[in-house]
Amino acid sequence: MKKWLLIPAIAMIMIHSGCSQPVASKEPEEIKKAKIVDVVQVTAQQQPLLLTKSGIIEANVETQLAFGTSGKITSLPVKKGMYVKQGQVLGVVDTANYQSALAVSSAQIKEAEAKRAKILQGDPKVTDAYDSNVKQTDDSIAETESSIKKQKIKLENEAKNAAQYKAELQRTEALFANGALSKVDLDTIKTKLEQSELTVKSEQTQLTALQEQKKRLIEQKQLTLKQRQNAIRADKNNADRLASTATEIANAKNGLTQANKNIQDSQITAPFSGMVVEVSSHQGDIAASGSPIITLVDLSQVKIKVEVEAALISQFAPGKKIAVVQENGTRSEGMVSFVPPLAHAETGKYNVEITVPNANGVWRGGMLATVELPRKLSTGIVLPLQCMGIGEKGRYVLLVDNGVVRKQQVEAGQIIGDKIEILSGVNPGDLVITSGVSFLVEGEKVTPKGA
Repeated sequence: MKKWLLIPAIAMIMIHSGCSQPVASKEPEEIKKAKIVDVVQVTAQQQPLLLTKSGIIEANVETQLAFGTSGKITSLPVKKGMYVKQGQVLGVVDTANYQSALAVSSAQIKEAEAKRAKILQGDPKVTDAYDSNVKQTDDSIAETESSIKKQKIKLENEAKNAAQYKAELQRTEALFANGALSKVDLDTIKTKLEQSELTVKSEQTQLTALQEQKKRLIEQKQLTLKQRQNAIRADKNNADRLASTATEIANAKNGLTQANKNIQDSQITAPFSGMVVEVSSHQGDIAASGSPIITLVDLSQVKIKVEVEAALISQFAPGKKIAVVQENGTRSEGMVSFVPPLAHAETGKYNVEITVPNANGVWRGGMLATVELPRKLSTGIVLPLQCMGIGEKGRYVLLVDNGVVRKQQVEAGQIIGDKIEILSGVNPGDLVITSGVSFLVEGEKVTPKGA
């Protein structure tokens, strides 16, 4: 009986003993409860960050060529892949009809101009008196011109005589000074020189008078011709006929111009050197005016268009060198050729054009290309965008300081893809929390991961 009473007592002792064991320390539980957070250690970038943009390669110039007039294609010596030079004839349509129209228009112009010239001769009843005056004036001009020639000869001879007397006077003066000649001899030579010089002046005056006379005669002739023309125009019949022939000449010239244009438009010539990439017709086909026949591209240099945000547009300036990379890693040096003054209305971005030399033909239209541009930073410190928080005092990040969350106000700079430049507020070596920023509070204990 005593044995059965002992068992419950022992059990009660064991239960009591178990419940009265010492309480374990709470410190491990608190460490276990500390949140584990992803962090990144702040480091200064040693090299400039690359700003990258992608786009599709396009031909520098691409154009579709067509005949400017309709007709049967008589020559089309090009095919896809052929390289052609600027000015080379690429196709011709039949010009027989246009050549015929050209000949007809030329003949019409010649005939109308001959008719006009005959009318301009005028009615003899009106023009005879003027023609007689003109003939008389022409005769007077001819006589005056003959007199001018003779007078010029006389003037030249007298000028030679005066020069001889002048030279002789110099010799005579030297001899007189030495006593070899008398004063009478010296005075005789002086008199001859003076007379000769007077004769030269007289002959020059006569020549000038003849030249003035010729000038007056020419003016008189021009006046008579003008009066003759006015008389012809005053003749109503002549005026009507002149108006009619003027219309004929104008119409014929219009026909000539159109025929020449049609002949010129009957050929396709290469506007620049390049490669033929499409030929849509064949020799013998009927070509319609303006219908594309040949597609020509210039791949001596190519261009790529990239969309650039307003915050980055200052990085691109016309003439700036820039690296362009193919998908296979092939690199080329390009140049910014165009920066639009206005952003695209729909995207709000700027469609910047970059030109790349392609003499070796490594670039083809439709290739995907990436442009790389070193981007300078003020401090060299960048952090992931998800580190950034915004509060009442502005932007901030959360640092891990001795296992505790500390809020740090920062000044942000440029956004670079999924990163942001930090101008102030953090230093190299700081541990910045990169995830769950909105779920953490300052002073909260955390365990850093990833530092």
